[in-house]
Amino acid sequence: MREADKRDPKEELLAEALDACMEEQLSFIPPECEIVRMHTFSQEFREYMEKLLKTQGRPERRILTRKEFIYSFNKIAASILIVLAVGGMMAGVLVSVSRSGAKSSSEMAAETADETAPADAPASEEAPAEETEAGAAGTWEAEAPAEDAGAGTAPEHVEFMGGRIFLADNQSLPEKTEVVKTLVNSPVISRDAESVKVTIGNMDEYPIYYYKAMDLEVLVDGAWYLVPPEEAPTEEEENHLVRLEPGMAQDEEIFLENYRLDYDAQMYRAVTYLDGLILCSQFCFENPEEDLEEALEQTWE
Repeated sequence: MREADKRDPKEELLAEALDACMEEQLSFIPPECEIVRMHTFSQEFREYMEKLLKTQGRPERRILTRKEFIYSFNKIAASILIVLAVGGMMAGVLVSVSRSGAKSSSEMAAETADETAPADAPASEEAPAEETEAGAAGTWEAEAPAEDAGAGTAPEHVEFMGGRIFLADNQSLPEKTEVVKTLVNSPVISRDAESVKVTIGNMDEYPIYYYKAMDLEVLVDGAWYLVPPEEAPTEEEENHLVRLEPGMAQDEEIFLENYRLDYDAQMYRAVTYLDGLILCSQFCFENPEEDLEEALEQTWE
């Protein structure tokens, strides 16, 4: 009560004046029904506002589908190979031109020496022969040696567990980078295991995205081949992206009952597709006979 009595009369007058002004201003605003009749928003404006409300004012980020990413990755790799091939061809042409120029200079020097030599001096036929052999040897050295094609010499498909499997698009894949890595729960999997667990870790300071669906590949005669699942994933499952926050790890599984597997195969790998990156994690299945032999050898030792 004492605080109310101490209020400044000027403040009370200002408050009353403010209320009166607000009432007067609000009286000029027509009712909502009249506003609707006075102005109708266009359909384009309504769709824009709905989109803005759904995204909370943030621009939509278009995420590449898995097929688009693989196509773009192969397209970039093909472009790099073309550039390297053209560069190698240009280097070979330059080397050949330089060597042919050197040979022409030596021939000119030989012709000049022949002209200045006495008329009765015998013409030397061995020097041009040596120069020809040297030029041929130089041309052979300039040619790049044929590189080991590796997986390029592997067949497009092989027989596997009563079916046909095809060569994988990417033969050499890393297991990790500086910001992300993949790891299987064990490099040697039990034959009665129901699934293979793959851990994906984000060591970056920004979120990363990866596809939940993974591929299973097997190593046959030094080349990787894609093992198709018995039941193919749906388009929604294939394009399902998972957001992984910085410093976090997430486990994903490949259920083995969905594949026909050769447990005696040399090696398998789980292929994980990320937003702009492909990683793999290698593993194999346990071999009871080899494990028994190792145990016996250790016992005898």
